[in-house]
Amino acid sequence: MNDIFEKLVNLPTTITAYTILDRAGDFTVFINSKMTRERQEEACRHELEHIRNGDFDRTGSADLIEIYAHKLSK
Repeated sequence: MNDIFEKLVNLPTTITAYTILDRAGDFTVFINSKMTRERQEEACRHELEHIRNGDFDRTGSADLIEIYAHKLSK
């Protein structure tokens, strides 16, 4: 795993956070600045779990990756 960067950004309220993997192998976690600090931390932890679980190596839609990731955490 390379570097992980976090950025607070103004996102629609329906999006808590999302992560991108760049060509250099670094991750950037974009966190919704409109949420409470507690919710931002929770969203960040969720995105970090996706990175730790290797979800960016999986193929398929984001919805399927979410379903798979949540089944693993139970």
